[in-house]
Amino acid sequence: MAKRKKPNLKIALKKIEEMPNKFFGKINIDIESLPCLSKPKKVKITANFDEDLLEKVRAFAKEHNASYTSIMNDVLRKVFIDDKKTE
Repeated sequence: MAKRKKPNLKIALKKIEEMPNKFFGKINIDIESLPCLSKPKKVKITANFDEDLLEKVRAFAKEHNASYTSIMNDVLRKVFIDDKKTE
């Protein structure tokens, strides 16, 4: 069997440089407005939750294709920060 030739990054980049600019379009992005720059800082903790609660949250997250930690964070944020009744 013949040996498979490894891809060469320099050749690939050269081919991209030779392509017409119309293939790439124009994108105007305000880097300062990216959502990832305004997200609150995350802090890793260890927490214990009731098994039945965690099961429900994980099932809900799976059903909605989201992480269960994001779901829990959003719910807690809604209750303790967004809900004016808690102030």
